Amino acid sequence: MGPELEKAIHELSLRMRLIRAMQEGDMPETISEREALIMQQLLERESMTVSEIAESWPNVSESTISMTITRLWREKGFVSKTINPENQRITFVSLTKLGKQEIEKCLKQRSERFNALFHAINVTPEEKEVLIRICKRGARFLDEYLGLQEQEFETKP
Repeated sequence: MGPELEKAIHELSLRMRLIRAMQEGDMPETISEREALIMQQLLERESMTVSEIAESWPNVSESTISMTITRLWREKGFVSKTINPENQRITFVSLTKLGKQEIEKCLKQRSERFNALFHAINVTPEEKEVLIRICKRGARFLDEYLGLQEQEFETKP
């Protein structure tokens, strides 16, 4: 990658995270990054088992994922849990209407932050196309690395 590109990526990432943290400070109800990622998975797939969600997190125990889901269910009301009547060891998790609204709000805020940044620094159409190609290639690589199917995490427009 080279030290110059690495430094630039870290600097941009830090500033984007600082902006997010500032925005979260203004919101009464916030969700953690792990909660947001789980909710985004559920937005894309509609319903998943706890095991399917945990498989997406290779370095996080299934019990940690289960505790996060329980917090989203019990404390925040963002997900619902349904026990499979045919196999009661399997629990399906899906977003509630409130959860869907919350994750869509988070995704909209993220999109607005990037749009504002790209507008402010005058990203050209050509630069935008290059960035899109790099992001897609990076996502495909990470999907392979994590053992995920490519279509699992295609984001909705």
